[in-house]
Amino acid sequence: MFKKIHPHDYARLTSFFNGQLYQLCPYSLASMIIWSGCVHEAFYREEKDILYLSEVDIKDPSKRRMLLPLFRPFRFATPKELAEAARKFDFPGYHYVPQDYIDMIGLESLQGYFSIQEESGYGDYIYNTSDMADLKGHKYSKKRNLISQFHKSVGSSMLVKPMEGTCLHACLELFDHWEKVQREPVVADIPNCERKAIVSGLTNFKELEMSGVAVEIGGRLAGFAFGSRLSGAMFTLNFEKADAGVKGLYQFLDSEAAKAVPPQYALINKENDLGIPGLKKAKESYFPATIVKSYVLTLLKAQ
Repeated sequence: MFKKIHPHDYARLTSFFNGQLYQLCPYSLASMIIWSGCVHEAFYREEKDILYLSEVDIKDPSKRRMLLPLFRPFRFATPKELAEAARKFDFPGYHYVPQDYIDMIGLESLQGYFSIQEESGYGDYIYNTSDMADLKGHKYSKKRNLISQFHKSVGSSMLVKPMEGTCLHACLELFDHWEKVQREPVVADIPNCERKAIVSGLTNFKELEMSGVAVEIGGRLAGFAFGSRLSGAMFTLNFEKADAGVKGLYQFLDSEAAKAVPPQYALINKENDLGIPGLKKAKESYFPATIVKSYVLTLLKAQ
């Protein structure tokens, strides 16, 4: 039986995630926990040294999927193992299958068990942490100019400090303001879902080992960014919100968030763009080191 995942499961399940090598954000344990209960519910099942993961849409429970299982110690599941697990647990297939898994296993091996389709809008943008923090070179000159303008406009009224879960009320006020003024069309239910996930993340901030930064201007919270561990070398930036009316604040927050990432993480995953043009443009403007595509594996009917 699959169990619904909760924040108190984090400490026990961490050992499955410590060695995992998948580069897509759904394989961050903290991310999985905080987004559960929004658009979907997340579930897990332990069988000795295998952790099976699944999601079920809240509005339409017929939409259900597995994620790639995690082995302890980590190894890549074979196509046969994936097919057997999907049939055993009666799931149609797998979502959030990263490009590196496809490359490692090979299309020919997978096509004996699954049909394979790219999951448009769900590819993750990966950046070098040092690039995001330092913004060196000609390609980042516009970002540095905006940050310079930001410094000139706010002067000494600006304060950067470590993010804490105790700022929940101020963060939600800022999020609600951001939602009202943002011009980019959004996918249905995403703002409400994101708000719930922010509440979950901040409520369980320490328990989920999350970290980030907050920017105050004149004693008022003007921006925040926080995230979680994805792998031994990669940090996921789960949330980043700022007052869009302050010119250069977003660029400043991007840089400060990268500077605050724990030193063991050489890479930052800034998640996907959901196919939203403005979000895609913004993520591309920081010149990602790579974009990891996401795929759906749909189980073929048994021969």
